[in-house]
Amino acid sequence: MHETSIVNSIFRTLEQEFEVEKLNNMKAIHLKVGILSNIEPRLLYNAYEAFHMTNPIYQKVKLEIEMTELKIKCEICEHITNVKNYRFICDNCKKPSKNVIQGEEMLIHKVEFDD
Repeated sequence: MHETSIVNSIFRTLEQEFEVEKLNNMKAIHLKVGILSNIEPRLLYNAYEAFHMTNPIYQKVKLEIEMTELKIKCEICEHITNVKNYRFICDNCKKPSKNVIQGEEMLIHKVEFDD
């Protein structure tokens, strides 16, 4: 289950970015996860809950996951299209495009703290 390593990686990243005092006041982590990222939100939430068992200092921190739409940018007309039903076709010129500009990411979008 790669979601466990993702959760560990999120906290390693946060621990590198913020001081211990700030981390102790963390209340929420907001992620943006693309539909093509190969991350299942339910499994990520489960891995996050399991992480709390071995790291009780983060038990009060909530995890929020926002799934991002799949978007392509046409190489021919440069139109941005929201991909539906995995049809990578430009809405404007009707040509196929493999230029994915959104939908593969897993980003720490925002971190909230009690101040």
